[in-house]
Amino acid sequence: MTVKELAAEYRVSRATMHRWLKAHAQEIGERHAGMQVYTVGQVEKIYRLLDVPEREMDF
Repeated sequence: MTVKELAAEYRVSRATMHRWLKAHAQEIGERHAGMQVYTVGQVEKIYRLLDVPEREMDF
């Protein structure tokens, strides 16, 4: 996932998302060189650290 996608899930700006991720950078780990995405494992860590974002249910 990209920072933009994560920000959309959490309903915050990219700047806020960057700040949150920076605060937990050591636990999350670096994005791979040249890649602008977080791996599945990193996203799972982000969800554990920041809680899973609420999702709207469509009925």
